[in-house]
Amino acid sequence: MPDISSQYRPGRKLKYSTILLIVVLLAYTAYLVSQSWRVSKTAQTSQLATIAALSENSVDIYLTELQLGMQNLGAELDVTHAKPDMDRAYLLVSRFQSLRTELKNVMLIRGDGQLLLTGATPYRSDLPTLAEVPEFKKIRDELQQGSPFAIGQPLRGQIDQSWVVPARYAVTDGTGKLSYIISANLPVEMLQRYWVDSITPAITALGLVRDDGYMVSRYPEPDADRLEHIYGKPIEGAMADYLRATTLPQPTQLELRNSEGKLTGLVVMRRLQHFPLTLFVEMSATKSKAVWWHDMHAPYVLMALVLAGIFALYSLMHGRAWSMQKRREELRRHYEVALQARSQNELFMFDPVTLQLSFANDQALEELGYTLAQLQQKTILELHPETAIEAIGAMLDQLRSGEQKSIIYQTIQMRANGSSYPVEITLQLIKEEEGIEELLAIAHDITSLKQAEENILKFYEPLNGTSAVVSKK
Repeated sequence: MPDISSQYRPGRKLKYSTILLIVVLLAYTAYLVSQSWRVSKTAQTSQLATIAALSENSVDIYLTELQLGMQNLGAELDVTHAKPDMDRAYLLVSRFQSLRTELKNVMLIRGDGQLLLTGATPYRSDLPTLAEVPEFKKIRDELQQGSPFAIGQPLRGQIDQSWVVPARYAVTDGTGKLSYIISANLPVEMLQRYWVDSITPAITALGLVRDDGYMVSRYPEPDADRLEHIYGKPIEGAMADYLRATTLPQPTQLELRNSEGKLTGLVVMRRLQHFPLTLFVEMSATKSKAVWWHDMHAPYVLMALVLAGIFALYSLMHGRAWSMQKRREELRRHYEVALQARSQNELFMFDPVTLQLSFANDQALEELGYTLAQLQQKTILELHPETAIEAIGAMLDQLRSGEQKSIIYQTIQMRANGSSYPVEITLQLIKEEEGIEELLAIAHDITSLKQAEENILKFYEPLNGTSAVVSKK
Protein backbone atom coordinates (compact mmCIF):
# COMPACT_ATOMS: atom_id res chain seq x y z
CA MET A 1 0.00 0.00 0.00
CA PRO A 2 1.56 3.33 -1.01
CA ASP A 3 2.45 5.95 1.58
CA ILE A 4 0.20 8.83 0.53
CA SER A 5 1.63 11.05 3.26
CA SER A 6 4.76 11.41 1.14
CA GLN A 7 2.73 13.64 -1.19
CA TYR A 8 2.57 16.27 1.58
CA ARG A 9 6.16 16.10 2.77
CA PRO A 10 7.38 18.92 0.48
CA GLY A 11 4.66 21.16 1.91
CA ARG A 12 5.58 20.19 5.47
CA LYS A 13 9.26 20.81 4.78
CA LEU A 14 8.48 24.23 3.34
CA LYS A 15 6.31 25.04 6.35
CA TYR A 16 8.91 23.94 8.89
CA SER A 17 11.71 25.67 6.97
CA THR A 18 9.73 28.90 6.90
CA ILE A 19 8.98 28.70 10.63
CA LEU A 20 12.64 27.99 11.39
CA LEU A 21 13.76 30.93 9.25
CA ILE A 22 11.28 33.25 10.95
CA VAL A 23 12.45 32.14 14.41
CA VAL A 24 16.08 32.76 13.43
CA LEU A 25 15.25 36.23 12.06
CA LEU A 26 13.25 37.13 15.17
CA ALA A 27 16.10 36.00 17.41
CA TYR A 28 18.58 38.02 15.38
CA THR A 29 16.26 41.04 15.50
CA ALA A 30 16.03 40.75 19.29
CA TYR A 31 19.82 40.59 19.51
CA LEU A 32 20.16 43.57 17.16
CA VAL A 33 17.65 45.56 19.22
CA SER A 34 19.60 44.87 22.42
CA GLN A 35 22.97 45.75 20.90
CA SER A 36 21.78 48.87 19.07
CA TRP A 37 20.02 50.17 22.21
CA ARG A 38 23.23 49.75 24.20
CA VAL A 39 25.26 51.53 21.51
CA SER A 40 22.64 54.28 21.21
CA LYS A 41 22.64 54.91 24.97
CA THR A 42 26.44 55.19 24.89
CA ALA A 43 26.31 57.67 22.02
CA GLN A 44 23.57 59.73 23.69
CA THR A 45 25.49 59.79 26.97
CA SER A 46 28.54 61.03 25.06
CA GLN A 47 26.45 63.84 23.57
CA LEU A 48 25.10 64.74 27.02
CA ALA A 49 28.69 64.79 28.33
CA THR A 50 29.65 67.26 25.59
CA ILE A 51 26.68 69.51 26.41
CA ALA A 52 27.50 69.29 30.13
CA ALA A 53 31.14 70.25 29.52
CA LEU A 54 30.18 73.27 27.42
CA SER A 55 27.41 74.41 29.80
CA GLU A 56 29.52 73.86 32.94
CA ASN A 57 32.28 76.01 31.49
CA SER A 58 29.83 78.79 30.57
CA VAL A 59 28.11 78.81 33.99
CA ASP A 60 31.47 78.77 35.78
CA ILE A 61 32.65 81.78 33.75
CA TYR A 62 29.41 83.68 34.48
CA LEU A 63 29.59 83.08 38.24
CA THR A 64 33.28 84.01 38.25
CA GLU A 65 32.43 87.32 36.56
CA LEU A 66 29.65 87.92 39.09
CA GLN A 67 32.02 87.17 41.99
CA LEU A 68 34.64 89.57 40.61
CA GLY A 69 31.98 92.25 40.13
CA MET A 70 30.79 91.92 43.74
CA GLN A 71 34.41 91.81 44.94
CA ASN A 72 35.17 95.07 43.09
CA LEU A 73 32.03 96.64 44.54
CA GLY A 74 33.14 95.63 48.01
CA ALA A 75 36.59 97.11 47.41
CA GLU A 76 35.02 100.42 46.36
CA LEU A 77 32.99 100.64 49.56
CA ASP A 78 35.02 102.53 52.15
CA VAL A 79 35.09 100.33 55.24
CA THR A 80 38.00 102.06 56.93
CA HIS A 81 35.93 104.85 58.49
CA ALA A 82 33.58 104.53 61.43
CA LYS A 83 30.88 106.40 59.48
CA PRO A 84 30.98 105.33 55.84
CA ASP A 85 29.46 107.55 53.18
CA MET A 86 26.06 105.96 52.57
CA ASP A 87 25.24 108.31 49.68
CA ARG A 88 28.33 107.13 47.84
CA ALA A 89 27.55 103.52 48.75
CA TYR A 90 24.05 103.90 47.29
CA LEU A 91 25.45 105.24 44.02
CA LEU A 92 27.90 102.33 43.80
CA VAL A 93 25.24 99.68 44.50
CA SER A 94 22.77 101.31 42.07
CA ARG A 95 25.41 101.41 39.35
CA PHE A 96 26.27 97.74 39.94
CA GLN A 97 22.61 96.71 39.72
CA SER A 98 22.03 98.75 36.54
CA LEU A 99 25.00 97.05 34.86
CA ARG A 100 23.74 93.59 35.89
CA THR A 101 20.25 93.66 34.40
CA GLU A 102 19.63 89.99 35.18
CA LEU A 103 19.82 90.67 38.94
CA LYS A 104 16.41 91.27 40.53
CA ASN A 105 17.70 93.10 43.62
CA VAL A 106 21.05 94.07 45.15
CA MET A 107 21.22 94.82 48.89
CA LEU A 108 23.91 96.12 51.21
CA ILE A 109 23.62 94.58 54.69
CA ARG A 110 25.74 95.54 57.70
CA GLY A 111 27.61 92.76 59.43
CA ASP A 112 25.19 92.79 62.37
CA GLY A 113 22.21 92.20 60.05
CA GLN A 114 20.98 95.77 59.57
CA LEU A 115 19.73 96.39 56.03
CA LEU A 116 21.37 99.66 54.92
CA LEU A 117 20.19 100.17 51.34
CA THR A 118 19.31 98.48 48.04
CA GLY A 119 19.96 99.29 44.42
CA ALA A 120 16.60 101.05 44.32
CA THR A 121 16.30 102.30 47.94
CA PRO A 122 18.75 104.83 49.47
CA TYR A 123 19.94 104.56 53.05
CA ARG A 124 17.23 105.09 55.66
CA SER A 125 17.37 104.53 59.38
CA ASP A 126 14.00 102.77 59.41
CA LEU A 127 15.01 99.87 57.18
CA PRO A 128 14.51 96.46 58.80
CA THR A 129 17.20 94.32 60.43
CA LEU A 130 17.89 90.64 59.90
CA ALA A 131 19.85 90.16 63.12
CA GLU A 132 17.29 87.83 64.69
CA VAL A 133 16.50 85.85 61.54
CA PRO A 134 17.97 82.32 61.89
CA GLU A 135 18.69 82.07 58.15
CA PHE A 136 20.78 85.25 58.29
CA LYS A 137 22.89 83.94 61.15
CA LYS A 138 23.55 80.77 59.17
CA ILE A 139 24.51 82.78 56.11
CA ARG A 140 26.85 85.01 58.12
CA ASP A 141 28.58 82.00 59.68
CA GLU A 142 29.04 80.34 56.25
CA LEU A 143 30.61 83.48 54.77
CA GLN A 144 32.95 83.96 57.72
CA GLN A 145 34.09 80.33 57.82
CA GLY A 146 34.29 79.54 54.11
CA SER A 147 34.63 81.39 50.82
CA PRO A 148 33.62 85.09 50.86
CA PHE A 149 31.35 84.37 47.87
CA ALA A 150 28.46 81.90 48.14
CA ILE A 151 25.36 80.85 46.22
CA GLY A 152 22.54 80.33 48.73
CA GLN A 153 19.46 78.15 48.78
CA PRO A 154 16.55 79.36 46.59
CA LEU A 155 13.95 81.47 48.37
CA ARG A 156 10.75 83.35 47.59
CA GLY A 157 10.90 87.07 46.98
CA GLN A 158 9.00 89.06 49.61
CA ILE A 159 7.29 91.29 47.06
CA ASP A 160 6.23 89.17 44.05
CA GLN A 161 6.74 85.75 45.69
CA SER A 162 8.89 84.64 42.75
CA TRP A 163 11.72 82.21 43.39
CA VAL A 164 15.24 83.67 43.35
CA VAL A 165 18.77 82.44 44.07
CA PRO A 166 20.78 84.72 46.41
CA ALA A 167 24.43 85.35 45.59
CA ARG A 168 26.28 86.84 48.58
CA TYR A 169 29.73 88.38 49.07
CA ALA A 170 31.36 89.18 52.44
CA VAL A 171 33.21 92.52 52.73
CA THR A 172 35.75 92.63 55.58
CA ASP A 173 37.93 95.39 57.03
CA GLY A 174 41.69 95.29 57.44
CA THR A 175 41.43 93.12 60.56
CA GLY A 176 39.27 90.52 58.84
CA LYS A 177 36.08 91.56 60.64
CA LEU A 178 32.85 91.28 58.64
CA SER A 179 31.72 94.80 57.71
CA TYR A 180 29.09 94.27 55.01
CA ILE A 181 27.31 91.56 53.08
CA ILE A 182 26.47 92.32 49.46
CA SER A 183 23.45 90.24 48.46
CA ALA A 184 22.16 89.93 44.88
CA ASN A 185 19.18 87.85 43.74
CA LEU A 186 19.46 85.76 40.58
CA PRO A 187 16.34 84.41 38.83
CA VAL A 188 16.02 80.63 39.05
CA GLU A 189 15.56 80.51 35.26
CA MET A 190 19.11 81.84 34.68
CA LEU A 191 20.07 78.62 32.85
CA GLN A 192 17.70 79.46 30.00
CA ARG A 193 20.49 81.07 27.96
CA TYR A 194 22.59 77.91 28.13
CA TRP A 195 19.62 75.71 27.22
CA VAL A 196 19.02 77.71 24.04
CA ASP A 197 22.67 77.32 23.05
CA SER A 198 22.70 73.53 23.54
CA ILE A 199 23.68 71.50 20.47
CA THR A 200 20.73 69.13 20.60
CA PRO A 201 17.00 69.61 21.36
CA ALA A 202 16.67 66.04 22.69
CA ILE A 203 17.73 66.86 26.26
CA THR A 204 14.92 67.06 28.81
CA ALA A 205 16.43 69.30 31.49
CA LEU A 206 19.50 71.35 32.35
CA GLY A 207 20.03 72.08 36.04
CA LEU A 208 22.37 73.32 38.77
CA VAL A 209 22.44 71.71 42.25
CA ARG A 210 24.15 72.65 45.53
CA ASP A 211 26.11 70.03 47.47
CA ASP A 212 23.27 69.88 50.02
CA GLY A 213 20.85 68.78 47.28
CA TYR A 214 18.97 72.07 46.83
CA MET A 215 18.22 72.91 43.21
CA VAL A 216 19.63 76.33 42.28
CA SER A 217 18.31 76.56 38.74
CA ARG A 218 16.49 74.33 36.27
CA TYR A 219 15.39 74.70 32.69
CA PRO A 220 12.85 74.28 31.26
CA GLU A 221 11.11 75.91 34.18
CA PRO A 222 8.58 73.61 35.92
CA ASP A 223 4.91 74.44 36.38
CA ALA A 224 4.09 77.06 39.01
CA ASP A 225 2.47 74.49 41.31
CA ARG A 226 5.70 72.44 41.31
CA LEU A 227 8.12 75.26 42.15
CA GLU A 228 7.85 74.61 45.88
CA HIS A 229 8.65 70.94 45.28
CA ILE A 230 11.60 71.76 42.99
CA TYR A 231 13.25 74.60 44.95
CA GLY A 232 11.77 74.34 48.44
CA LYS A 233 13.43 71.07 49.47
CA PRO A 234 16.46 68.94 48.52
CA ILE A 235 16.21 66.65 45.52
CA GLU A 236 15.78 62.92 45.94
CA GLY A 237 16.86 59.87 43.98
CA ALA A 238 20.08 58.79 42.27
CA MET A 239 21.53 62.29 41.91
CA ALA A 240 20.96 63.12 45.57
CA ASP A 241 22.50 59.80 46.66
CA TYR A 242 25.57 60.51 44.52
CA LEU A 243 26.03 64.03 45.93
CA ARG A 244 25.73 62.79 49.50
CA ALA A 245 28.17 59.93 48.93
CA THR A 246 30.84 62.04 47.19
CA THR A 247 32.74 64.81 48.97
CA LEU A 248 34.02 66.30 45.71
CA PRO A 249 31.83 65.01 42.85
CA GLN A 250 33.60 64.10 39.63
CA PRO A 251 32.12 64.00 36.12
CA THR A 252 29.78 61.02 36.14
CA GLN A 253 27.01 59.34 34.18
CA LEU A 254 23.89 57.93 35.82
CA GLU A 255 20.88 55.92 34.71
CA LEU A 256 17.76 57.02 36.58
CA ARG A 257 15.35 54.20 37.41
CA ASN A 258 12.02 54.03 39.23
CA SER A 259 11.12 51.77 42.12
CA GLU A 260 10.42 48.94 39.67
CA GLY A 261 13.89 49.20 38.15
CA LYS A 262 12.59 50.63 34.88
CA LEU A 263 14.81 53.18 33.13
CA THR A 264 13.37 56.70 33.41
CA GLY A 265 16.27 58.82 32.14
CA LEU A 266 19.97 59.36 31.46
CA VAL A 267 21.95 61.98 33.43
CA VAL A 268 25.46 63.38 33.08
CA MET A 269 26.81 65.47 36.00
CA ARG A 270 29.79 67.86 36.09
CA ARG A 271 30.96 69.88 39.07
CA LEU A 272 31.78 73.54 38.45
CA GLN A 273 35.49 74.19 38.54
CA HIS A 274 35.45 77.11 41.02
CA PHE A 275 32.15 76.74 42.91
CA PRO A 276 30.49 74.03 45.07
CA LEU A 277 27.75 73.47 42.50
CA THR A 278 27.08 70.54 40.17
CA LEU A 279 25.57 70.94 36.70
CA PHE A 280 23.49 68.12 35.28
CA VAL A 281 22.09 67.38 31.83
CA GLU A 282 19.16 64.96 31.70
CA MET A 283 17.43 63.09 28.90
CA SER A 284 14.22 61.20 29.64
CA ALA A 285 13.92 57.56 28.66
CA THR A 286 11.13 58.53 26.26
CA LYS A 287 13.39 61.01 24.46
CA SER A 288 16.29 58.57 24.55
CA LYS A 289 14.24 55.81 22.94
CA ALA A 290 12.86 58.24 20.37
CA VAL A 291 16.41 59.21 19.35
CA TRP A 292 17.40 55.54 19.23
CA TRP A 293 14.41 54.64 17.10
CA HIS A 294 15.04 57.58 14.75
CA ASP A 295 18.61 56.40 14.22
CA MET A 296 18.02 52.68 14.11
CA HIS A 297 14.50 51.96 12.88
CA ALA A 298 15.55 51.51 9.24
CA PRO A 299 17.18 48.06 9.79
CA TYR A 300 14.14 46.91 11.73
CA VAL A 301 11.80 48.15 9.01
CA LEU A 302 13.89 46.22 6.51
CA MET A 303 13.76 43.15 8.76
CA ALA A 304 9.98 43.44 8.93
CA LEU A 305 9.89 43.71 5.17
CA VAL A 306 12.02 40.58 4.87
CA LEU A 307 9.60 38.71 7.12
CA ALA A 308 6.71 40.01 5.06
CA GLY A 309 8.48 38.80 1.94
CA ILE A 310 8.90 35.33 3.44
CA PHE A 311 5.20 35.16 4.22
CA ALA A 312 4.42 36.35 0.71
CA LEU A 313 6.65 33.71 -0.84
CA TYR A 314 5.20 31.02 1.37
CA SER A 315 1.67 32.04 0.43
CA LEU A 316 2.52 32.16 -3.26
CA MET A 317 3.99 28.65 -3.21
CA HIS A 318 0.74 27.42 -1.63
CA GLY A 319 -1.30 28.84 -4.44
CA ARG A 320 -2.34 32.19 -3.01
CA ALA A 321 -2.85 34.94 -5.52
CA TRP A 322 -0.05 37.41 -4.80
CA SER A 323 1.32 39.99 -7.18
CA MET A 324 5.13 39.79 -6.80
CA GLN A 325 5.71 42.93 -8.83
CA LYS A 326 3.48 44.96 -6.50
CA ARG A 327 5.26 43.49 -3.48
CA ARG A 328 8.69 44.39 -4.87
CA GLU A 329 7.52 47.97 -5.42
CA GLU A 330 6.29 48.13 -1.84
CA LEU A 331 9.60 46.79 -0.55
CA ARG A 332 11.55 49.33 -2.63
CA ARG A 333 9.43 52.26 -1.42
CA HIS A 334 9.78 51.32 2.27
CA TYR A 335 13.51 50.74 1.79
CA GLU A 336 14.00 54.27 0.37
CA VAL A 337 12.00 55.82 3.22
CA ALA A 338 14.02 53.84 5.77
CA LEU A 339 17.35 54.98 4.28
CA GLN A 340 16.31 58.65 4.19
CA ALA A 341 15.37 58.50 7.88
CA ARG A 342 18.96 57.60 8.84
CA SER A 343 20.54 60.87 7.64
CA GLN A 344 22.62 62.69 10.32
CA ASN A 345 25.64 64.94 10.64
CA GLU A 346 29.06 63.42 11.26
CA LEU A 347 30.83 64.12 14.57
CA PHE A 348 34.58 63.89 15.23
CA MET A 349 36.74 64.66 18.24
CA PHE A 350 40.50 65.05 18.01
CA ASP A 351 43.49 66.20 20.05
CA PRO A 352 44.40 69.90 19.47
CA VAL A 353 48.15 69.16 19.77
CA THR A 354 48.66 65.91 17.85
CA LEU A 355 45.44 66.28 15.78
CA GLN A 356 44.90 62.54 16.46
CA LEU A 357 41.27 61.46 16.09
CA SER A 358 39.79 60.00 19.27
CA PHE A 359 36.07 59.62 18.51
CA ALA A 360 33.62 59.50 15.61
CA ASN A 361 29.92 58.76 15.71
CA ASP A 362 28.26 55.91 13.82
CA GLN A 363 27.16 58.16 10.95
CA ALA A 364 30.75 59.29 10.33
CA LEU A 365 32.11 55.73 10.45
CA GLU A 366 29.46 54.55 8.02
CA GLU A 367 30.02 57.45 5.62
CA LEU A 368 33.82 57.16 5.62
CA GLY A 369 34.05 53.37 5.59
CA TYR A 370 36.30 53.08 8.65
CA THR A 371 35.97 51.33 11.96
CA LEU A 372 36.55 53.45 15.05
CA ALA A 373 39.85 51.65 15.72
CA GLN A 374 41.06 52.39 12.19
CA LEU A 375 40.03 56.04 12.42
CA GLN A 376 41.84 56.48 15.75
CA GLN A 377 45.11 55.74 13.93
CA LYS A 378 44.65 58.82 11.75
CA THR A 379 44.82 62.59 12.17
CA ILE A 380 42.20 65.08 11.07
CA LEU A 381 44.58 66.22 8.32
CA GLU A 382 44.44 62.77 6.72
CA LEU A 383 40.66 63.12 6.45
CA HIS A 384 40.97 66.77 5.30
CA PRO A 385 44.13 66.88 3.15
CA GLU A 386 43.25 70.34 1.81
CA THR A 387 43.31 71.85 5.31
CA ALA A 388 46.78 73.07 6.32
CA ILE A 389 48.12 72.51 9.81
CA GLU A 390 48.76 76.25 10.06
CA ALA A 391 45.05 76.89 9.45
CA ILE A 392 44.10 74.50 12.26
CA GLY A 393 46.56 76.29 14.56
CA ALA A 394 45.13 79.70 13.71
CA MET A 395 41.57 78.52 14.36
CA LEU A 396 42.63 76.93 17.66
CA ASP A 397 44.19 80.25 18.76
CA GLN A 398 40.90 82.05 18.06
CA LEU A 399 38.91 79.47 20.03
CA ARG A 400 41.33 79.50 22.98
CA SER A 401 41.34 83.30 23.17
CA GLY A 402 37.56 83.41 23.19
CA GLU A 403 37.51 85.49 20.03
CA GLN A 404 35.28 82.84 18.46
CA LYS A 405 33.03 80.27 20.16
CA SER A 406 32.93 78.17 16.99
CA ILE A 407 34.46 78.41 13.50
CA ILE A 408 32.80 77.28 10.26
CA TYR A 409 34.81 76.44 7.16
CA GLN A 410 34.58 74.22 4.09
CA THR A 411 36.96 71.49 2.97
CA ILE A 412 37.17 68.10 1.23
CA GLN A 413 36.72 64.88 3.26
CA MET A 414 38.36 61.60 2.17
CA ARG A 415 36.74 58.19 2.46
CA ALA A 416 38.58 54.94 3.11
CA ASN A 417 38.16 53.92 -0.55
CA GLY A 418 39.93 57.07 -1.78
CA SER A 419 36.84 58.97 -2.89
CA SER A 420 36.05 62.40 -1.46
CA TYR A 421 33.17 64.80 -0.96
CA PRO A 422 32.84 68.43 0.15
CA VAL A 423 31.83 69.17 3.73
CA GLU A 424 31.15 72.18 5.91
CA ILE A 425 32.93 71.89 9.28
CA THR A 426 31.80 73.55 12.52
CA LEU A 427 34.82 73.53 14.87
CA GLN A 428 34.46 73.96 18.65
CA LEU A 429 36.96 73.77 21.51
CA ILE A 430 35.92 71.67 24.51
CA LYS A 431 37.78 72.17 27.79
CA GLU A 432 37.60 69.30 30.23
CA GLU A 433 38.94 68.66 33.72
CA GLU A 434 42.57 69.50 34.59
CA GLY A 435 42.99 71.72 31.55
CA ILE A 436 42.53 68.91 29.01
CA GLU A 437 41.31 70.21 25.65
CA GLU A 438 39.66 68.50 22.69
CA LEU A 439 38.37 69.79 19.39
CA LEU A 440 34.86 68.87 18.23
CA ALA A 441 34.26 68.90 14.47
CA ILE A 442 30.68 68.65 13.18
CA ALA A 443 30.76 67.78 9.44
CA HIS A 444 27.83 68.50 7.13
CA ASP A 445 27.85 67.05 3.61
CA ILE A 446 27.44 69.93 1.11
CA THR A 447 27.74 67.89 -2.09
CA SER A 448 24.30 69.06 -3.22
CA LEU A 449 25.20 72.70 -2.56
CA LYS A 450 28.43 72.43 -4.56
CA GLN A 451 26.62 70.70 -7.42
CA ALA A 452 24.04 73.48 -7.50
CA GLU A 453 26.82 76.12 -7.68
CA GLU A 454 28.45 74.26 -10.58
CA ASN A 455 25.13 74.04 -12.43
CA ILE A 456 24.62 77.80 -12.06
CA LEU A 457 28.13 78.49 -13.44
CA LYS A 458 27.51 76.15 -16.39
CA PHE A 459 24.22 77.90 -17.09
CA TYR A 460 25.80 81.37 -17.27
CA GLU A 461 28.98 80.28 -19.10
CA PRO A 462 27.42 80.43 -22.65
CA LEU A 463 25.91 83.82 -21.85
CA ASN A 464 29.33 85.16 -20.78
CA GLY A 465 30.84 83.87 -24.04
CA THR A 466 28.19 85.63 -26.11
CA SER A 467 28.81 88.89 -24.29
CA ALA A 468 32.52 88.65 -25.05
CA VAL A 469 31.86 88.21 -28.82
CA VAL A 470 29.54 91.19 -28.93
CA SER A 471 32.09 93.39 -27.16
CA LYS A 472 34.80 92.51 -29.75
CA LYS A 473 32.55 93.56 -32.63
